[in-house]
Amino acid sequence: MIAYRWPTDFPPDCPPAAAAPADGVFYRIVKTDPPGLGDFVSLYHLNRELAERRVNRGATRCETMGLSIYAELNDAAKAAIQFSDIGDWIVRLTLAPVAGKILPTPRYHPNAPQNGDSHHTWWQSESYNPLPNAAIAIRVQRT
Repeated sequence: MIAYRWPTDFPPDCPPAAAAPADGVFYRIVKTDPPGLGDFVSLYHLNRELAERRVNRGATRCETMGLSIYAELNDAAKAAIQFSDIGDWIVRLTLAPVAGKILPTPRYHPNAPQNGDSHHTWWQSESYNPLPNAAIAIRVQRT
């Protein structure tokens, strides 16, 4: 069993009990090629005002401290196209249990009903460096 260390600002019971150790290939939308550590920062740590708005609309603070990843490349590409400010690149991540915990969290945005069938939230363990396990998969093509 892994003894995870979580960031000190995680709320109690974060990640949620239903989250499982990360394991497998996932995809994340990023802004840079090659990806940098700044591409693996939670919404809460990037933009607390936006995170609080999401909490006010029903998200939990814990959710805002996780990272969005997708089990399917196609779902990540759809999200990147629909929400162009997220980033232009998608990285392929190979995650092992030491990376943290994940939970399937499909997202159905009213303007994008097909977005996120394979969306997961990933809570990185405190000392995990994702860069050695992240490689650019595609550049998003927008028309």
